[in-house]
Amino acid sequence: RDLKMCHSDWKSGEYWIDPNQGCNLDAIKVFCNMETGETCVYPTQPSVAQKNWYISKNPKDKRHVWYGESMTGGFQFEYGGQGSDPADVAIQLTFLRLMSTEASQNITYHCKNSVAYMDQQTGNLKKALLLQGSNEIEIRAEGNSRFTYSVTYDGCTSHTGAWGKTVIEYKTTKTSRLPIIDVAPLDVGAPDQEFGFDVGPVCFL
Repeated sequence: RDLKMCHSDWKSGEYWIDPNQGCNLDAIKVFCNMETGETCVYPTQPSVAQKNWYISKNPKDKRHVWYGESMTGGFQFEYGGQGSDPADVAIQLTFLRLMSTEASQNITYHCKNSVAYMDQQTGNLKKALLLQGSNEIEIRAEGNSRFTYSVTYDGCTSHTGAWGKTVIEYKTTKTSRLPIIDVAPLDVGAPDQEFGFDVGPVCFL
């Protein structure tokens, strides 16, 4: 936003910024959208492989399972791009949140025999994913509107045996809730159930 104000002719692209205005050794690389004024921070690993991540001991006992916290080989999402120091990114994200009035982020869930949002069979959202925000808050498909995400495309509504995808979007004026650090699917655990993610950048305005 500051770059856009001071240099209105600069184009959208990647820039090194230092929101805490200290020594520039802790600057982080971000994408500046000069049309909207958004500052976007990319995840260090934007894609999670599409495969079977979790086998349940009791597949009939369905519960949400956090990918990063509870699945073998899973990890919580980190931000700042390749080669960033996580401590520097954490500090700069704190300052970005303080200087911004809203934040938004998209997550794409790739599914095979795994419901992500709407369950076509029951017509409800009981199998919908949970997201974990950076302040430990759970972001859900339904309930209090301040803590609910929206879906822009839902191709994971039934077990077809083919790969599909669901695109989730969360926008908030409580900037401390983003970025998303973990995702918990419920409709997983059987050998034929597979999933993966594409983690979008978190954008501050």
